Amino acid sequence: AHLFVSTDKGATWTRRGGVVIPQSDFDEHMFVELKDGRLWLLARTKYGIAETFSADGGRTWSEPAPSAIQNPSARFFLRRLASGNLLLVKNGPLDQRIGRAQMTAFLSENEGKTWKGGFVFEERNGVSYPDGFQSPDGVIHILYDRERAKEREILMARFTEADVLAVLLVSPGSRTKMLVSKARGSTLPAT
Repeated sequence: AHLFVSTDKGATWTRRGGVVIPQSDFDEHMFVELKDGRLWLLARTKYGIAETFSADGGRTWSEPAPSAIQNPSARFFLRRLASGNLLLVKNGPLDQRIGRAQMTAFLSENEGKTWKGGFVFEERNGVSYPDGFQSPDGVIHILYDRERAKEREILMARFTEADVLAVLLVSPGSRTKMLVSKARGSTLPAT
């Protein structure tokens, strides 16, 4: 899992450091800078999620260890919001590996030590690969796929921190399961 940095707004990139994540088929990692200046990296593994920390801007990392956050071997999403809270989007409850179902959002007000919410914004099976951003108005936008070999859909959920904490849509304009794209045409043969 490598960390690349840019000092010219993305015109050029330099590898700063990296860490070997044991039992990993894919280096699908995300990291945030904690308020104490350390970087916290979470990575997809065969057993769920590994975590490691860097105190020198990503040049060196602690020995990766299993995270208390459980997830199937699938991508998740981690981001610091404008409020300072951390947002985590993953499949299912924090302490369970349920497979690629129940796309769920959590908030942490204490740098990932504990999490609140558990807002299931997509309960169906076959949902994965969340990614997103927070717009200047504070609204969180999460894109994800559903049934990539069958339905072949890209969907979006739009919600706020209040929705996550209430564990349901309470904010005007918040919506889930908005179709962004659906592949048409024949499907690939099963292999």
